Amino acid sequence: MVSCVGCHETVTGGTGEAGQRRCFNCHNEPERIEQFENTTFVHQTHISVHNVECTQCHTPILHRVVSLAETFELDCEACHQSAHDEQRRMYAGMGGHGTDNMPSSMFLARVSCQSCHGLPSQVPGHAEVKRAGEATCMSCHGTRYANILPSWQQEIERRRAEVSAVVDAARQTLNAAPVRTRATADSLLRLAAENIQFVELGKGAHNVTYADELLRAAIGLVQEAVETAELPYTAPDLELGPELGKNICVQCHLGIEEQAATFDGAAFDHEPHLLRANLTCTTCHTPLDEHGGITLTSRETCNACHHATAEPNTCGNCHSGPGGAPGGIVATANADFPHSPHRDAGLDCSVCHAPPAISARGLDCQMCHLVHHQPDNSCLNCHRGGVKNIHPPVAHDGCAICHGDGVAFVDRWTRQVCTVCHNDRVDHNPPADCHLCHTMPEIGP
Repeated sequence: MVSCVGCHETVTGGTGEAGQRRCFNCHNEPERIEQFENTTFVHQTHISVHNVECTQCHTPILHRVVSLAETFELDCEACHQSAHDEQRRMYAGMGGHGTDNMPSSMFLARVSCQSCHGLPSQVPGHAEVKRAGEATCMSCHGTRYANILPSWQQEIERRRAEVSAVVDAARQTLNAAPVRTRATADSLLRLAAENIQFVELGKGAHNVTYADELLRAAIGLVQEAVETAELPYTAPDLELGPELGKNICVQCHLGIEEQAATFDGAAFDHEPHLLRANLTCTTCHTPLDEHGGITLTSRETCNACHHATAEPNTCGNCHSGPGGAPGGIVATANADFPHSPHRDAGLDCSVCHAPPAISARGLDCQMCHLVHHQPDNSCLNCHRGGVKNIHPPVAHDGCAICHGDGVAFVDRWTRQVCTVCHNDRVDHNPPADCHLCHTMPEIGP
């Protein structure tokens, strides 16, 4: 027998419940009330003996005849149990391993799924579904929220992929763990893998702060397997970016540490400020209620943080290289300056870089390097190519004619002196001195 509601789901309304309180409309004897559970006796007495209408005891059940609709809303959950469960748990910020519950701010504000998933789309096997997209973000928040959703999706996927690679690599070493601790290591790595799967299936963009915590917890579980279960694996030092739970700004501006900008005509890099110096956004920007402003007035105002002192420990917070000293060559107006030999000699940054200006552009290197200008020293260590193009033939009378006492010790011609200008002849007949073949004028005073 086919039930009516199998096709006509709205054919009836009401439950027909018979509550005990209705008995008191006619009866007040305790011995009669006690017979309430004896349904056979109750129905025989009321219907067969006293012909009482059903609705005297039962609430009504409404019946109506309805036609079959060509289209109708299906109750998908009647068959698809726990559909979108991962997305719901991600949005609510619960169900991961090694983290506290961390509901999304939109979840706390009771923003429904349909508020974001409002864009009609097609999925194979479905007539129509609703997707989320930038358009639904901007419909509430305005155009300033453009690119927020894609940046969430891209950055969370980048972090997930990096953490997943670490967990997979750790699992490859599981069989090499001691037998007595192998089960513990396996359990910890399974929890880490479940966190990663949760972020993937739950779509981390539903709750980027919680997704970030889940991934960091996965790394913590790998480390716990290494330390407590003696897993023979060394986890790499991943750079996952700033922790989203500790900085409300980067919860929207995800990946900002990878973005370059300009300020007062100079290039500005967020990475050393956020990751190395751990500065808060309000160090340079106005607070959230005045979103988007900059509190700095010029590049000189940066010196309050950057150049209060010039020490290796502070320089290294922003400048790359050992102790904050650049590893490459720095070009100046007179020569190429290498930091490494000066750093290796034990010189502090403050020898050349003194606050508050901190720039070394105006320094005269001859204050330290006066005796460095010797005929047998390699001039090309500092003086780069192109010198010949800016020197007239009179330079053969000696460097001191123009450069004065700074090069007073260059009092004779050597191969090292000649190749400052003639750097295209560095490999010509080494190590012979030039004057053996060439007639050289005397170096003047």
